[in-house]
Amino acid sequence: MFVRYLMAMQLFMLVCSSPLHAAQKPVDNGALAGLETAKVIFDVRLADLDSLIFNLKLMDETWEGIATQNVKPEMIVAFRGPTVKLLTSAELDEEARHLFRLLKKKGVRFEACGVAMRIFKVAPAGLIPEIKLVANVFNSLIGYQNKNYAIIVIN
Repeated sequence: MFVRYLMAMQLFMLVCSSPLHAAQKPVDNGALAGLETAKVIFDVRLADLDSLIFNLKLMDETWEGIATQNVKPEMIVAFRGPTVKLLTSAELDEEARHLFRLLKKKGVRFEACGVAMRIFKVAPAGLIPEIKLVANVFNSLIGYQNKNYAIIVIN
């Protein structure tokens, strides 16, 4: 009798746990509830193209996740440090260029740090057209945080 009870409990737990949890899609609507817009600035410091492409894809997925919940994404991507070396036509591959164009069409704004461009000896004329050169990304980060943009640091 006790063995049957244990077997029945195991069967019940097996039936109730795995399929239900596997079928549930994770949601993040609690964080965005009540928002009309979601403002974020990404502080990006990466040194290799693969990491840049990975994070551009993640930014696109984030934009989509916000937009599908009827919240308007306002995204700015501020590049500084060695990342500026990757932002030229000569360094970016077609996949990266496509992601920049796609995100720009969605309204994502891109900024490259003039200080980093000078330090890393990157010619401003080489920047892809989707990226705006600013004097100092630190000023952008300060300004946008004071305008209630959330900051996400990507190293």
